[in-house]
Amino acid sequence: MVGALAQFIMRGKSQAILVISSMMIISWLLSLASLLASAAVGLPTLRRGGREGLLLMLGALPLVALAGQLVIGDALQAVGFCLIMWIPVVLASIVLRETTQLSLAVMTAVGLGVISVIGFNGLVEDPASFWDAQLLEAMKPMLDQAAQGVDSDRLGLTVRMFSRFATGAIAAGSVLSVLISLLLARWWQATLYNPGGFRPEFLALMLPKWATFSLVFLLCGVLIGGEIGVLAANLMLPVFMGFIVTGFAIVHAVCGSSPSGRFWLIGVYIALMFIAPMLLLIALLGVFDPWINIRKRLGYKPA
Repeated sequence: MVGALAQFIMRGKSQAILVISSMMIISWLLSLASLLASAAVGLPTLRRGGREGLLLMLGALPLVALAGQLVIGDALQAVGFCLIMWIPVVLASIVLRETTQLSLAVMTAVGLGVISVIGFNGLVEDPASFWDAQLLEAMKPMLDQAAQGVDSDRLGLTVRMFSRFATGAIAAGSVLSVLISLLLARWWQATLYNPGGFRPEFLALMLPKWATFSLVFLLCGVLIGGEIGVLAANLMLPVFMGFIVTGFAIVHAVCGSSPSGRFWLIGVYIALMFIAPMLLLIALLGVFDPWINIRKRLGYKPA
């Protein structure tokens, strides 16, 4: 079914635009569909170049805008969400197409996330207050129910604490969505034109050493504290997404190199559902990998 969808996308511009726009509209009810929409933009970009991706975006935007006006009453909001999702995927796809280096494409997505955090902090005088107001407005119905068991003071304190890091958290979520869509598009491309080519490329993913230096630099900023510390913490969140994806590549490589690897891999994903801090451990695998080559030390041999 996945291969059939990829084939349909590559059949022509009208087919691709149909998939992109319909998946984005469906995402208003089922958020994961937005990943398919972005991947449907990324696949033709990887195969035919940035011009193709741009044309498909321009073709799909009017359809999404019309649906946005009719369904949610805000065409501009619908278009804005599309651009936030599609532009980074197209840019990362162009980098991957031109360089064939998955690590550079990942760093492109991470870099765009970092730029978005810096840009938002430059445009908004007090980001924490901005998000505090937005979140409190969204949660107002819950706060109004305080008399029925909701601790409004504690909830308000939690919102204010989260607001300090909301910019980075949103950027991190966007970076992760871009990376998932990019990898999906690359998998589709390999399925159609290079069977078996995606797995070794993904399992060999390793970020450059200078990326770890940027993380250390930001960590120093966090330790300084104050406004600098908050900004550094917000910047660290999208950066960590690149290391998390790399960490998953390491986990898949190591587990895949042993006879019982599938069992261990399923165990890792089940554990993640109940032990959220495991994500930090997986990210640390990606951080240390450029220095100690974890895959090689644990017996992984590229095919």
